[in-house]
Amino acid sequence: MIGHGNRVLVAISGGIDSIVMMKILAALTEAAPVECELIPVHVSTGFEKDFERVADWIEDNLGYKVLIHDSEISRIMDIAADPEKSACALCSRLRRGILYGLAQEMGAASIALGHHMDDIIETFFLRCFYTGQIGAMAPARYSDDGKNRIIRPLAYCTTELIKSYFLHLDIAPVTVVCPIRSDSKRGLIRDYIKRIENDIPYVKYSVFASLGNIDMKSLCEKDNTHADRD
Repeated sequence: MIGHGNRVLVAISGGIDSIVMMKILAALTEAAPVECELIPVHVSTGFEKDFERVADWIEDNLGYKVLIHDSEISRIMDIAADPEKSACALCSRLRRGILYGLAQEMGAASIALGHHMDDIIETFFLRCFYTGQIGAMAPARYSDDGKNRIIRPLAYCTTELIKSYFLHLDIAPVTVVCPIRSDSKRGLIRDYIKRIENDIPYVKYSVFASLGNIDMKSLCEKDNTHADRD
């Protein structure tokens, strides 16, 4: 994911996932043979409470000063968000757009996001169930315009593993005070997966593995040039 001499913009929301990601990447820069530059950035949406405390912890314990970028996202969401739908996707796109711009300005080779295995699996099911499309979130990929490279260092970690590691860190995550409706669809998918785990404990690993083990010949493509012939 990270090449020698890369400058990596690390997106820090202040939640458990981003804090753990920053901690691991900081440790890797000291132990790995690959040299890289980490630039932790926080896009302030206006919904995070007490992020300065997290920024201070990162500077005091990891030695990195977090660049805080104030945005107008909370105001935009008040105007543009549909109260009958989850606004998480819109908020995510707005934050991503700001990160893309910052990465271009700083000459960053990659943008590191804190998505983990559970996020990827849930996104896969969401796209299947609600959009009729097979897709998820790749551990590393370029944006559609080819200008920005996204990496997800925690892609192979489950949320349980991340939370267990976080317990060893002397820091509490930020409190999000977003008044807009939560992502109920993702929560529904998460509940479904938990139910399936009662019968198939390893289901997460199986689904995640399947995303990299695709039998293209068996898919119902609109223009199926791989179709079997008698």
